[in-house]
Amino acid sequence: MATDLFTPVLNDRTRSVRFFNGRLLSGEAMTDEQSGLRAARELLAQAVGDGVAQGFEVKEAVGASATLAPVLAIGAGVAINRRGEILLLANDTQVKLVRPAHPSTAPASLFQTCTPPAQGVYVADSGVYLLTICSLGAANGLAEVSGLGGIQASCNAKYVVDAVQFRLLELPVDKTILSDPRLRNLVAYQCFGAGHASDFATDPFGAAGEPHTLLDDVRASKLLTDCDVPLALMYWTATGGVQFLDMWSVRRRVTRAPSPLAALEDARLAVAEAMVSQFQEQLAALATNPASTALAATTVFRHLPPFGMVPVGSTPGRDFSLLTFFASLKTRGPFYIEGSRAASVVRQALQFFPIDVASPELIWLYRIRENQQAIDDLTGATPRAALLFVTGQASWRGDAHLDVSKWNYANYA
Repeated sequence: MATDLFTPVLNDRTRSVRFFNGRLLSGEAMTDEQSGLRAARELLAQAVGDGVAQGFEVKEAVGASATLAPVLAIGAGVAINRRGEILLLANDTQVKLVRPAHPSTAPASLFQTCTPPAQGVYVADSGVYLLTICSLGAANGLAEVSGLGGIQASCNAKYVVDAVQFRLLELPVDKTILSDPRLRNLVAYQCFGAGHASDFATDPFGAAGEPHTLLDDVRASKLLTDCDVPLALMYWTATGGVQFLDMWSVRRRVTRAPSPLAALEDARLAVAEAMVSQFQEQLAALATNPASTALAATTVFRHLPPFGMVPVGSTPGRDFSLLTFFASLKTRGPFYIEGSRAASVVRQALQFFPIDVASPELIWLYRIRENQQAIDDLTGATPRAALLFVTGQASWRGDAHLDVSKWNYANYA
């Protein structure tokens, strides 16, 4: 039945109790008040979007046995899950990945919105695992009761405390790629939805939403719930422990609600930002091994982000070789570019799809003038030489600008 104009449409979810002098209050009334406030907070959080708001950096704990009893160090942080619940970790904490034979006693009563995955042994063989943080409520303390005529209260918890727990889920990764040296990159781009990014371009008037990802497969199996926020993935073996830990392949910043125009989705920009962060994190890990700095990009990367920054130079174990890293890739440059222009270049590059290193796709190479000039000045602390690569889909920005550039660091028309 249609509603007339100016007719109030009631909302029971966020209703509040009206207090006034002389009113007889009951436990039910106070619970209704709390439920209304909680619903309002959840609706506000849903309007903001889901993802990690701040913190929640994940790394291996110092001093822990990486093989027999790996422990992760997780920084304090705030996140919002898909249900609009705020997940708060007030202090840094450490999480054991191996369950003890006799687990500690859980709180007396737990209030869970989402059903947790089945319990079991985490690692039976080599596999890629997803670490998530999940919401739940825990009862704390007992409240004194009266006026019940000697009847035992069925639930006299004093507080309901918002709590979180960490979960580890195995991802359905093809076992045949576990020995591939590009494994970290391959799994990351399955989580980014590589290979499905052109749905919008193929059918602009279709119902193409976000690209299908590996995490969607886990959600379909009901293991990953709307109460979970992904924090990191890891490749873990029963005999070798954690082989790598990767945050940005699954970690996303808080994103706005979906846009009616697929090309303007905030989630797509968030994924592009995560691609860049994932590349830089993996590159930094490679730089700790002198042998890895001599590798070509195609050896360890199946995809590259739409832009990235590579430290290039002649220091083994610290810098990568310009000629070796980009060997077999179709590049132009490097060209000099002003730092102020580089900022606009990378912002534009975020709008493009990742670079497929198996295709003859053009890649622009740039040196930042201020960076190179500081290295050549030989005064003070010398910065690392940085090479900026950008997808060839982005506009070329290495044209001559002698009026704003230093003569020795300019491109000539």
